[in-house]
Amino acid sequence: MNYKVYYAPEYFENNTIKTEDPAIHKDYTYSDCPVWKHRFNRTFIGYSPCDFTLKMEEYKIQYKIDDEDPVEINLKDYENDAEYDDGNVHFSMDDMFNELPVLQLKFPCSYFWTDFENDYMWFEFLDHPYTAANNNFVAIGGWFNIANHPRTTSLALQICNPEEELYIEKDDPLYRVRFYTGNMNDKVSLIKKESVQKNMDAMDERRKILVEDHKFMNQILFDKDARSQCPYHNS
Repeated sequence: MNYKVYYAPEYFENNTIKTEDPAIHKDYTYSDCPVWKHRFNRTFIGYSPCDFTLKMEEYKIQYKIDDEDPVEINLKDYENDAEYDDGNVHFSMDDMFNELPVLQLKFPCSYFWTDFENDYMWFEFLDHPYTAANNNFVAIGGWFNIANHPRTTSLALQICNPEEELYIEKDDPLYRVRFYTGNMNDKVSLIKKESVQKNMDAMDERRKILVEDHKFMNQILFDKDARSQCPYHNS
């Protein structure tokens, strides 16, 4: 069976998530392997919609998006348990002072959802193997039942070498996405579509409930029949 999942870019309209071109692999013998093909045809790649650089020097971070002016952040201006969010990057001070810093980038953000009649559709967000070698980061992954909790995802990443620049060029692969149903032979069509404001509002209201009730959060994220308990899950 073929299911539909939709995504709406939040910051850059040219934000693209699609399956990889199979021609890249056609000269390799593994491309004929049915095991490889089965997973390849069900894996989507998120590509960068812009150029981005970030570098760290002692207690200072400087980043730049495309041709915009650089933004400089002095970590000493914040308490150790504080969080920083300027709409482009988000991080906690605790994470930035670890050996391998962790932060979130907002520009790859997209809102994901599926048709209301699909009550069981798992969404997996995982790293792309090239970023550690080419971009100096590894994406931090996770998975949940997107049928219960349509939501926006950002790019959480761990910097591989804080002494080197994190460098992303437009159209670089950043992460991978997969979807799972009760049947691993099902296929998913990922479609770019404009989101409806009421669905975004419902997501915000669900988040408020889930943050306050961790038990209910686990039910919504991972159980099959939990969304009927939430007043903010609309068709």
